[in-house]
Amino acid sequence: MTTFRQSLRMAGAAAKANLLPGLLLQCLMLVFFSLYVAHEGTKQFLGHVAHVKHEAGYAFAFVSYVFAGAFLPEILRIGFFQSGKATHRNLWLFLTAVPLWGVMGMLVDLLYRMQSVWFGTGHNWETLFFKLLVDQLLFSPFVSAPLIAAWLLLRDHRFRSSAFPKIFCANFVLEKVFPVVVAGWCVWVPGVLFVYSMPPLLQIPVAVFIQVFWVLILTTMEETLRRKVVRA
Repeated sequence: MTTFRQSLRMAGAAAKANLLPGLLLQCLMLVFFSLYVAHEGTKQFLGHVAHVKHEAGYAFAFVSYVFAGAFLPEILRIGFFQSGKATHRNLWLFLTAVPLWGVMGMLVDLLYRMQSVWFGTGHNWETLFFKLLVDQLLFSPFVSAPLIAAWLLLRDHRFRSSAFPKIFCANFVLEKVFPVVVAGWCVWVPGVLFVYSMPPLLQIPVAVFIQVFWVLILTTMEETLRRKVVRA
């Protein structure tokens, strides 16, 4: 029970920390959507992006998510936390993040395709509501968050077998997965509504835009926590 209370406090703190960034993201998405609807140049540009997505298929999702989840965080880490000086650790973090985020990109792409089959491509509130439920109450807590948390824990243990007992236990869900899911809701609940409001071929490009924002938050939180541990 104590662990569960601690998990709730961690989740609450994560949600609070991401509240303002989540609100900022909503404003940015509103501007983006307004440009898509009203600005012809933006609409044409996104049309080209959709064509590239159609031609590349899952490879587009793989490369896009690698950029957002692996490459960009290391650039941020080097620029803001390491005074512009790259280290071997940055290369290690990048290389070990590539398979994680590449696979996650393809899984997300598959989810969006299946959602279009299950619920159609309409933009009415009923369709968006069911897609949101599947995305945030099924896919996020039972697929994406556990996979991400497990991979990061394995990476922290240099992919040694000693990490597996820590993954397959209740504390892993409460301490690692649950807080990430709750914090993610602050960004992704409005985010996926925006994603599913777009045409199917533009859903992954728009999701990557949101993913960049989300990963920047995670990177900042991770680096801040690491520095506190080092000081302690």
